[in-house]
Amino acid sequence: MKGKKHLLFDADNTLYDFGATEKTALERLFAEYSLPETLLPLYHEGNRRCWEMYEHGEITLEELETKRFRLFFDAAGIDADPEKAGLEYSEYLGEAGIMIPGAVSFLSELHGRYTLSLITNGIAKVQRERIKRTGTGKFFSNIFISQEIGYAKPDRRFFGFVLSALSAEKEECLVIGDSLTSDIKGAADSGIDSVFISFSGKSSEEASYSVKSYAELSALLLDE
Repeated sequence: MKGKKHLLFDADNTLYDFGATEKTALERLFAEYSLPETLLPLYHEGNRRCWEMYEHGEITLEELETKRFRLFFDAAGIDADPEKAGLEYSEYLGEAGIMIPGAVSFLSELHGRYTLSLITNGIAKVQRERIKRTGTGKFFSNIFISQEIGYAKPDRRFFGFVLSALSAEKEECLVIGDSLTSDIKGAADSGIDSVFISFSGKSSEEASYSVKSYAELSALLLDE
């Protein structure tokens, strides 16, 4: 893509299959606590609320790890330690690094043609372990994790930190992600072009481009 040098990739549900990773980790945790799958919606609701609070700067990731299980256990009437469950769950997530089909070959195709960086709001220890287990660290010149930086997407300060670390101009960068509230909004607020990737075929008016597959994204990026 003309004028672009730096591709800033979101991690979860853009390159890494968080749905499959989460399912595997929750199955392990629920089996350990002898919990029925019918309680999963209660967990997901509390987890969703916690991530919204995090994106709005209302809680830290350290607090999120425990709070989502405190909300879940309270809602389900379960007498268990939410801090212990949170730590175990994060460990299971890290051990279950699963890529979206086609992601590795897509990264291989781009590697060397652009400078690739990872930008994620995920829990640092979880993301670092998943990157290690999938062997994908070799593709990225930089890995920017909100917990390590001190700011989270969509905060302008997160993107300002990334631009400064890369010694890059906004016009040279392209944010690629699946989240309208963190990736696309953050890019728009910071004046950076973006690609909204939705494997279910959705589009975004706020994003500079919308694609529904790696093939479409590859054609966009490698079009001379």
